[in-house]
Amino acid sequence: MEPSINMRVKKYGRTTGLTKGRISAINATVNVGYSTGVARFVGQIIIEPGDFSAGGDSGSLIVVDGKGPSKADDRKPVGLLFAGSAFITVANPIGPVLSRFGVTIDGD
Repeated sequence: MEPSINMRVKKYGRTTGLTKGRISAINATVNVGYSTGVARFVGQIIIEPGDFSAGGDSGSLIVVDGKGPSKADDRKPVGLLFAGSAFITVANPIGPVLSRFGVTIDGD
């Protein structure tokens, strides 16, 4: 599913368990520091609040947190968590991830 600003999302992470948040930015450019240097990622999803994730949650599937009378989009994948800070979580949009690995999700 395509991410959108203010979309409610949730994930289950190894460290934090089930957490809920909202998408605060899409198509973001993010610099991530690694021991070998800094890598720039473009077209990323930003999720708040900061406690949505913690170290060890990388690789968690982020899905729509469907609310309201129609839950048709509930649990549809939106992104793959890969970085974060005390303030935000960063995710790869799920579309390019699925495309890169030649994977489809039943129901899409």
